[in-house]
Amino acid sequence: LPMPETSWISRTRTILFVPVNIIPLIAFRVIFGGIMLWEVWRYFNYTRIYRYWIEPDLYFTYYGFGWVQPLPGDGMYWLWAGIGVLSVLIGIGLFYRVSSILFFFVFTYTFLLDQTQYLNHFYLIVLIAFIMMFLPLGRAWSVEAWLRPKLRQATIPGWQFYWLRIQLSIPYVYGGIAKLNADWLRGEPMRDWVLRRAEVPVIGPYLLTDFSPYFFSYGGLFFDLLVVPFILWRRTRWLAFTAAVFFHLMNAWLFPIGIFPWFMIGALLLYLPP
Repeated sequence: LPMPETSWISRTRTILFVPVNIIPLIAFRVIFGGIMLWEVWRYFNYTRIYRYWIEPDLYFTYYGFGWVQPLPGDGMYWLWAGIGVLSVLIGIGLFYRVSSILFFFVFTYTFLLDQTQYLNHFYLIVLIAFIMMFLPLGRAWSVEAWLRPKLRQATIPGWQFYWLRIQLSIPYVYGGIAKLNADWLRGEPMRDWVLRRAEVPVIGPYLLTDFSPYFFSYGGLFFDLLVVPFILWRRTRWLAFTAAVFFHLMNAWLFPIGIFPWFMIGALLLYLPP
């Protein structure tokens, strides 16, 4: 006779395989494609392709990836144009499976070219792109679903939804853990960062006070450690959601960290009930 399942196994199986609405993931697909297309435009507009991979004579490759080298001639321009095309295809849901696979490998290739161009959020995009290869995100609100109605899918197993949510939670939680060090707790390097932004309107004079580095340091620390559990708890969800939007908007306003704040604001949709 089969052994009876314990209650926690039964609950876990229910959570992992119960069908959930696919729409939050579809919204994330559209946001992901749009933001990555914007990043491609930024790389062309700010001549980063030339400065990062054509002008230098030396590249600091990752251990074991010395064989990964920039394309010759105008190859890197064409490569980033291809990333833009793939971003559009992902966003509109056309050839989604092929587009998501190609995006992962091409973007990972650019990420591995030079350690000196490392960005935390590019590493996160590599991980997210890897997960997106396995998700059926072209099955709803997409050109594919419009052309082939039989492909349409209204729900997905819960594990696909939570896989992406867990990956997006790691930067918050680990970011908080990483801030538990002597430098951060005494207001460094935030003291230097806020002093550089003292010219911003309204709050600029307050950034010059002795209190501001500690406010931003400890505020960022507690936000990173607490936002995920608070946004998942129904009673504090909307308060945490609002705080997260405000946090990322402040980062976008005060610090030059590119697409990361906007990417994470879009990803907040995945913390709402499917």
